[in-house]
Amino acid sequence: MTEDSPKDASRDDGLPQAVLRTRNVWSLQIIWIVPLVAALVGGWIAWQTYRNRGPTITVYFKSAEGLEAGKTRIKFKDVDIGTVMRVELSDDRAAVKVEAEMVRQVNESFLVDDTRFWIVRPRLVGGQVSGLGTLLSGSYIGADPGRSPNERREFTGLETAPVVTTDAPGRRFHLRAEDLGSLEQGSPVYFRRKRVGQVISADVTPDGAGVDINVFVESPFDRYVHADSKFWHASGVDVSLTSEGLHVQTQSIVSVLLGAVAFESPAESSQPQAQANASFQLYDNRADALRAPDVVTEKFVMVFDQSVRGLQVGAPVDFRGVTIGEVTRIGVDFNRSTLSFRTPVEINLYPERLRSRYRRGSDTLPAPNQLDLQRFIDRGFRGQLRTGNLVTGQLYIATDFFKGAPPVKTDPSRNPPEIPTIPGSFEELQTALANVVKRLEKVPFDQIGNDLRTALVTLDGTLKKTDQLVQRLDSQVAPQLQATVEQARKTLETAQEALSSDAPVQADLRNTLRDVSRATETVRRLADYLERHPESLLRGKQEETQP
Repeated sequence: MTEDSPKDASRDDGLPQAVLRTRNVWSLQIIWIVPLVAALVGGWIAWQTYRNRGPTITVYFKSAEGLEAGKTRIKFKDVDIGTVMRVELSDDRAAVKVEAEMVRQVNESFLVDDTRFWIVRPRLVGGQVSGLGTLLSGSYIGADPGRSPNERREFTGLETAPVVTTDAPGRRFHLRAEDLGSLEQGSPVYFRRKRVGQVISADVTPDGAGVDINVFVESPFDRYVHADSKFWHASGVDVSLTSEGLHVQTQSIVSVLLGAVAFESPAESSQPQAQANASFQLYDNRADALRAPDVVTEKFVMVFDQSVRGLQVGAPVDFRGVTIGEVTRIGVDFNRSTLSFRTPVEINLYPERLRSRYRRGSDTLPAPNQLDLQRFIDRGFRGQLRTGNLVTGQLYIATDFFKGAPPVKTDPSRNPPEIPTIPGSFEELQTALANVVKRLEKVPFDQIGNDLRTALVTLDGTLKKTDQLVQRLDSQVAPQLQATVEQARKTLETAQEALSSDAPVQADLRNTLRDVSRATETVRRLADYLERHPESLLRGKQEETQP
């Protein structure tokens, strides 16, 4: 049968005859297009994945809390730069080993020695809350690229987020203090009561003699830190009671609760701006920080025969109200020969505080090594304990020139030199009170008490007799007195009736007064006549002739 045989051709036996058709080559190629396209797409995806694949790093954390392989992201400035691929224990089971794959943009300059990684969780630091977004999205690993030139692929993660990132504008400074106080990571740094930075870290020095504190001052406030700037603890509340009243100073409520650091530069400062990582001393308070430094220090000792309860190391030594030193040591000295105890108190004096900055020449105080202590002592220079606070009982040492002080010779070979002392005013008051008590002991209080008891008995008897007399007057004299008063009243009424205007006595009295007035007039006329005619006493009254 040929290819061009008719379709309906049949064989002689009546069965249908097969028709041979030509095979189409293009139908086989169309079938393989779909897997070929799929393979090309897969290859392209694999190439893109390989092309975008970044370096693989390992970070060790103490805990894997919040980390999940394949889900937890690594972020820098809230941009995904990697994904955690595996979380497992380290070989020594002391940490958690986290393997992560970074994106291609993370190059060798990002992964260096000082690059830092940490797990971001909700946290309260320095009065500020961070990481609240992780409450909904879950924890992630934060990253902060370093600046070291050395590449690295294994890191030890931080347990807490760093306070300041590497690219934050500002400068870091190093502070040295005797103790940390109430400072902690995140404690604020203030300049003129404005928050301008925070504490980055704090740790004990290798020799254990103090603490090293690193602070960060934000830009542009870091330009106010000069080479002679002063830093001090601004924690808590500074309360002082002066002659002007009660003064309370504090930076803010946050500084009271979390501690703080403040700094200030002298008003007349001409020093340049401090370089990054410059070192400064951290003082206990603002007064100590801004006090002029004492270059010269002289040691002396004062010996007291009285109690020094209330005197503490660090107590001021003043001269006429000006602090010129401080107490450094308080001890006890036993004298075997006299079996007595004395209290030596060592002090530091700062002679520079006795120098006037306004006077020059020979009137200024000589240098400490040229100071003739004996001349001062001969003029009455002494030390005296005084009460600095009546409420707390704190004492301080006052120095001055006391007139009438007994002469004292010092031992020039003694080291440190001794400054003689005199009893304090409070000690003198105690002595005076003791003398008063001794005198009071001589008063015969027992005899006075007996005499007073006898006097009280006598007074009691007198009072009883007085009471009896009052009762007698009330029962006997009072009725008679009442009758007398009644009779006097009647007499007064009678007198009133007699002295009334229409009474007969008043009429007779008026007539009598008229007669007396007439008689007086007659006598007056007679006197006038006799004055004119005194001869009438001899001749008698003559008739007056008519003209």
